Amino acid sequence: MTALAGARVLVPRGGAWGERVAGELSRRGAHPVIAPLIRTAPPRDTTARDAAFRRLADGDYEWLFVTSAASVEQIAVFLSASERTVPTSLRIAAVGQATARAVTELGANVDFIPLGRSSAHAMIAQWCAAHTATSTGRCLVVRSDLAGAVVSDELELRGFAVDVCIGYRTVGIDLAPDVAADLAAGRFAIVLLTSLSVGRELRRQVGALPASTLVASIGPGTTRDAERLGFVVGHTARTQSIDALIAELDTLPRLQEVTR
Repeated sequence: MTALAGARVLVPRGGAWGERVAGELSRRGAHPVIAPLIRTAPPRDTTARDAAFRRLADGDYEWLFVTSAASVEQIAVFLSASERTVPTSLRIAAVGQATARAVTELGANVDFIPLGRSSAHAMIAQWCAAHTATSTGRCLVVRSDLAGAVVSDELELRGFAVDVCIGYRTVGIDLAPDVAADLAAGRFAIVLLTSLSVGRELRRQVGALPASTLVASIGPGTTRDAERLGFVVGHTARTQSIDALIAELDTLPRLQEVTR
């Protein structure tokens, strides 16, 4: 029997990501509940976003930097609607394996993924260590409205020509009343905490979670954010990866005692 067997787990995002995560949890014997706390929405300035995506399709950029799968999904929607494709000349840097998977599904190749922890800081530090400002090509950074300017600031500091595109907004979703009640009552064994946005919504809608509920964080950065919000994080993935988090949870020797 796996450590996750029988555990009721909150999956805080929907769509293809939520279905994939729920499927992996079910395969390990858990009982996932998909209850999205956030969703993506178009940016307030869709004209600027679409102009950047048109330039991308026209081959105006040498490098594309994407720090989330949601950024790639927005590009995919635009390309499909405009019947365009990713230029073969475009080189793409992805923040981690999940984002790289989205790029592959787009039909493009991934040229750079950082080693170790998946974060914007790790990606741009390792990328800059391997590249110099001798390139004359222009870079496009696609990010959410809430993400910091870590990548673009570092590129500009090193002399690269950079455009920044706000590809999407992150907005909150209200939980179903029964799910919120079950969270407050400790009827979930595990809550997957995947971002600061998820943590903020969870705190706003439910407040502090019972000690019997294991808060499992996708990475050290998310753990720091969650602790600032007042959560007690019971497990943090070693790398910023949902697959790693699930695998690690399934090997915790005392998970059944902690979460039942």
